Amino acid sequence: MANLLHANCLMCRMKSDIFTTLNDSELNRVNDCRVSIKYHQGEIIFKQGSPCHDFVCVTSGLVKLYLEGEGDRRIIIGFARPVDYIFVPGAFSDKRHHFTAVACEESTACLVEVDIIQDLLKTNQEFASSFMTKVSEQAIGLFEQLTSFTQKHMPGRMAEVLICLSQKIYQSNPFITSLTRQDIADMSGMTKESAIRIMKTFKDEGLILTEGNSIEILDFSRLETISRNG
Repeated sequence: MANLLHANCLMCRMKSDIFTTLNDSELNRVNDCRVSIKYHQGEIIFKQGSPCHDFVCVTSGLVKLYLEGEGDRRIIIGFARPVDYIFVPGAFSDKRHHFTAVACEESTACLVEVDIIQDLLKTNQEFASSFMTKVSEQAIGLFEQLTSFTQKHMPGRMAEVLICLSQKIYQSNPFITSLTRQDIADMSGMTKESAIRIMKTFKDEGLILTEGNSIEILDFSRLETISRNG
């Protein structure tokens, strides 16, 4: 179960970039409408279809974002790391969440009421510009993922996912992941069985080394070629 934490926006060293555009008075307004919560691994932060009351800024841990389809099918559309802001388009339309956010590991996040963010977007042009830049970057990422799903074969998609995990999500090689093989399959748009089979092929060919939750990319060049050629 999530636990409430205490912090102050003025003193916080874990601010998202968009909040550096706010003055002390505006930060105090945010602080008055904010709660900081600790989530355990596997705990839902918000669920697809539920009412949208808050924007979420991840301050520690790792959060996966996924679309829920028919028959319990899921597509992971991204991750939020410290200090990523999870942008929720439903806040500006139907007031509903259009994807689910779940803590992949023990994580903390600040929840800020939607109304205060909307007010700041109207009154602080620099904040609005920074906000829109982040929204645009997220949209571009989704376009790139859609291109990968529709134009690449499964080995190309898996290679892209492994490179992304190493370079963008964990920023390490080797890396210890809290993601399951099902999560990796959901990232690459394939079944768990297919994901396991392709990872075994990559391992047999000397591209990667896996041991438990540890994954190491042994040949970035070849893996990048597979990703690029699809």
